[in-house]
Amino acid sequence: VACWFGLASRPGVLADEGATSVFTVDDRALRERFQQELESFQNTEGIPRIDPLSSSAPPGFASAIVLPATTKAGNGKPLSSPEIYRRAVQATLIVGHLYQCDKCSKWHSNLAGGVILDPSGIVVTNYHVMKADRAAVFGAMTAGGEVFPIARVLAASEPDDLAIVQLKTGDRRLEFLTIAPGDDAAGTEVRVVSHPDGRFFTYSAGIVARYYFDPAAKAPRMQITADYARGSSGCGVFNPKGELTGIVSSTQSIYYSQDHDQQKNLQMVVKSCIPVASLRKLLHGARQPQP
Repeated sequence: VACWFGLASRPGVLADEGATSVFTVDDRALRERFQQELESFQNTEGIPRIDPLSSSAPPGFASAIVLPATTKAGNGKPLSSPEIYRRAVQATLIVGHLYQCDKCSKWHSNLAGGVILDPSGIVVTNYHVMKADRAAVFGAMTAGGEVFPIARVLAASEPDDLAIVQLKTGDRRLEFLTIAPGDDAAGTEVRVVSHPDGRFFTYSAGIVARYYFDPAAKAPRMQITADYARGSSGCGVFNPKGELTGIVSSTQSIYYSQDHDQQKNLQMVVKSCIPVASLRKLLHGARQPQP
């Protein structure tokens, strides 16, 4: 059975649990769908216009965000790799905004990722994804092609590179994933579902390499070996139970040598993520100390 991620698929329903299916992603169709819907939001009354996050403004918080006290990760049992992917895709979003450049009059889209934490449309993404000075409208799209405007930012932390946002979903209830109760130990197997350079819903595997303190951000980070690339910001890192254990944040390339201004002989790409403990603190309204 083949299922196409795009306009022809049933929104939010990828396959029955346990079914053997092949999911084929149409990147171009999803990209075009997202841009068309966000452009339509521009001319629709009642669509929220939120201000991009700014480093000059202090992070704002709602009261502690209450999420469902339920387990959607096999009652704590390890899941098969295909099952982790199936569940993760249903709760993974394409998150982005429209902007106008200074070279033409057309609208352009900037795309990243996010993960649904609650069926009402509470979503986690990166702070830097929502820090887009030229953004005209923000939105998020499911694998099934449903596009929702982002109504407001519920909580944000620039040191943790996290933003919790609320989608305007109406009566629509969305698929979501359970958050891990705490940071998984170094050596734990992890999976990432992300959008590297517009290759939507790409699955990669690795381990937690270590946890470290980022001196620039003055906040903890989780280093993993699972692959991802630009366009993956805000996407999820999942443990063997299918729980959300981290959020993709950045990469850093290590080169062996440098000739004048040109770096040469790439040796390693370090993948840095936000650990789930930082997400839990933000959800509970606890700020990281500001530098």
